[in-house]
Amino acid sequence: MDRSWYWKAGFIAAVTLLAIWALVPSVTYFRMPATERNETSAFDKARPKWAPAKHLNLGLDLQGGIHLVMGVEVDKAVREKAVRRAEEISAELERKDIKGADVRGDPDTGIVTVTVPDVSKAKNLVSDEYTDMYIRRVTGSSFELTMKDDAVKQLKEGAVDQAVKAIRNRVDKWGVSEPTIAKRGDASILVQLPGYSNPEKAKELIGKTAQLEFKIVDDADQTVTTFKDLPEGVTLDWDRYTGAGDATVSSPFLKSADRTLLEQYIKDKAPKDHVFAIGKIETRPGVAAVYRTWLLDRRQGLTGEYITDARVAFDQSPGEGNRPYVQLTFNKTGADLFGTLTKNNVKKRMAIVLDDTVDSAPIIQTEIPGGICSIHLGGLKPINEILDEAKDLALVLKSGALPAPVRILEERSVGASLGPELIRRGSMAALVGLLAVLLFMAVYYRFSGVVADVALVLNGLVVLAIMAGLNSTLTLPGIAGFVLTLGMAVDANVLINERIREELKTGKAIGSAIKTGYDKVFWTIFDGHVTALVAGFVIRAYGSGPVRGFATTLIIGLLASMFTSIVVTRAIVEWFVSHGKLHKAVSF
Repeated sequence: MDRSWYWKAGFIAAVTLLAIWALVPSVTYFRMPATERNETSAFDKARPKWAPAKHLNLGLDLQGGIHLVMGVEVDKAVREKAVRRAEEISAELERKDIKGADVRGDPDTGIVTVTVPDVSKAKNLVSDEYTDMYIRRVTGSSFELTMKDDAVKQLKEGAVDQAVKAIRNRVDKWGVSEPTIAKRGDASILVQLPGYSNPEKAKELIGKTAQLEFKIVDDADQTVTTFKDLPEGVTLDWDRYTGAGDATVSSPFLKSADRTLLEQYIKDKAPKDHVFAIGKIETRPGVAAVYRTWLLDRRQGLTGEYITDARVAFDQSPGEGNRPYVQLTFNKTGADLFGTLTKNNVKKRMAIVLDDTVDSAPIIQTEIPGGICSIHLGGLKPINEILDEAKDLALVLKSGALPAPVRILEERSVGASLGPELIRRGSMAALVGLLAVLLFMAVYYRFSGVVADVALVLNGLVVLAIMAGLNSTLTLPGIAGFVLTLGMAVDANVLINERIREELKTGKAIGSAIKTGYDKVFWTIFDGHVTALVAGFVIRAYGSGPVRGFATTLIIGLLASMFTSIVVTRAIVEWFVSHGKLHKAVSF
């Protein structure tokens, strides 16, 4: 035998051993109780230390989990961008020494109105600096701006992309194995969380927009005192106290134990350039919360768009008992805007609004430069509950606020009991099909069929080992793809054996027939596998969820099939030929 055969044999042996080594963690993983599989610490403790840490995962259809389709309110993202743009334009005009500018962004229409003594200079500045907007109307000392169509389209697409990224960041921090998070259409997102069993918690954290706003409270407005038709369950109350720095607060508000009733009553009752918001008053632990109104100035504020970091810290001041809070850090633009906002409203209250709910409203004692802000949570809750809330808030703010609210369009939970049944049936189908093929090959092609069977088993080991090494997720379509690749591997061996039979019929010696058969059939097998690979890559590129799992398994299986069908079987057959153990009558 030539020396090249020994290199082939050594390579085949190395591939086999590596495949077995790579599959050890997967065997360990599937032998663990289902309740412990998603616990990293339990898996690390169970697997052999010499084995790799990566293993095959089960998809949503096999181990249960949560399937959500979420819609992104992209139109609201466009309108809110106009409000933020108004803040940026106002700050830019001030930096360029254009005095007396009043810039307002309408959250209902997305139109920015600029009122300024020097209209010409302001128009030139805005046109040069903000090329994604155009001037739609000029009236006296004011002009209106709106987003260009191309900018609106990009903003909507960007809103969905940003939402996908934010949701993926949040899910990654939970440690859910192999989640699926992808765009679906123009304004929706597919979220699949295999093995996650708490749908309410998932919806709460994924759907939390984490839209943080800082708004100035209008304590001087007395509008709520004029309401004469208060429904039963809604009452008038007052904030009356003197805060730090002798800042006096005297402001009316409405309160109720029924938040929905309060929201319905104040709807469309806010005075011009104002908006009502709802906050919660906690009396003492164990007592139902009471909700109250806040009247906020729509013209002044700042959003959480400029946040660069959010982390949990602990208050070390005397009497606070080491209570946790969330510390925010703004970027340069946000720091300037926040500094200006606090400077212009010293001795006023600034409401911290998270997802349309006023969390707190501290009095601004002095300008706050540097771009660092603190959010204190929890009220009268126990420290451990406040800490959990602070961690969740820091997570969603740091991973990225959703650019617009999301709503759940479709929700489906796959029970954990369904997964094992699908695994059992899918595995049984694959095993029965494999045994039938192995038996047919051994009976019809005799010795060469047995060789093909050995290659087929190795092909399966290699496919599963590569998938385990890639930390792939095994789905029901993935099992179908695995079975399909085994069938294609058999097909390649059938072509080889039939070609060798034809060469033997011409009277060639068995060694010469085998060499000619493998050489001539190579390009036929190669072409067939390449065309299937192209289809597999296309499916993987444009598919999602289980469809991509099918494509991944198909691609890996096709590559493994080329190796086992041509290299492995040829090396085995050549060894038997060289030792004179093959005869025409019994081998093919």
